[in-house]
Amino acid sequence: MAFDTIVIFGGDTDPGYRVVQKAAAAGFKVVAVLIGARDLDYLRRAGAETVLCDPTDRAGVAAVFAGRDAGRLAVVVLLGGSPQLNTQGNINVIDAALAAGVRRLVLTTSIGCGESAPAMDPFVKAVAGRAIRAKEWAENHLKSSGLDWTIVRSAGTTRRPGTGNAILTDSTVVTGYISLTDLGDMLFLALQSPRTIHRALAAVDSGKAYNLDGAPVLPAEL
Repeated sequence: MAFDTIVIFGGDTDPGYRVVQKAAAAGFKVVAVLIGARDLDYLRRAGAETVLCDPTDRAGVAAVFAGRDAGRLAVVVLLGGSPQLNTQGNINVIDAALAAGVRRLVLTTSIGCGESAPAMDPFVKAVAGRAIRAKEWAENHLKSSGLDWTIVRSAGTTRRPGTGNAILTDSTVVTGYISLTDLGDMLFLALQSPRTIHRALAAVDSGKAYNLDGAPVLPAEL
C-alpha cells in the first residue's frame, strides 16, 4: 500500500494505543488524535505525534489533516462512548479524510451493526441499541464515501491481557468477546491487508466466540 503515515482517532484508547505500538514498530509514522489533554508521554515514547481534537468539531477534524500529504496517509477510527461521537464524530472524520484526499480508512464499530444485527443478544440490544444504530449510520456513510474502507465490528471487549487468538471473520452471526489489546492487533491487520477493502469483518477471540447457527468460527481469507 502507498501510505507511510497512520492517523489514529482514539489513539489513547487501549486498542488505539496497541495500533500505535504496532505501527511504530513496523516503521510507520504515527499520529495519535486525542479528545482531551492528559498525560501523553506514553504515546510519545511509543513513537507517536499527538494531536488534540474534538471529533464533533468539523473544522477541528479538518485541521488534523491540514498540511499533511494526504496521499501518504491511512486513518484508523476508534470513536464512541456518546451518540455524538458514534455518529457525528465518525462522520466528521470520514468527510475530512475524503476532502483531504486520503484513500484508506478503517472504522471500528460493533457486532450488531448492519447485517450482523442477528448476532446481538436481545438484552444487550435493549441496553445498547441506540449506540448500535448510531454506529450503523456511520458505517453506511463510510460505505457510500468512495474511500478504500474497511469496517471492523468488535465483539464484546474485555480488559484482560491479550490471548493472541483473535481473528477477523466474515461471519454475520458470530458473537463472543475480544480483549482490547487483541482488538488493536486486528485493526492493524485489517489496515495492512488490501483484501479487507470494502469488507465488514467481525473481530473476535476464536476461543471465546461462536456462531449462532452452530457453524465453526473461521478466519477470513486475507
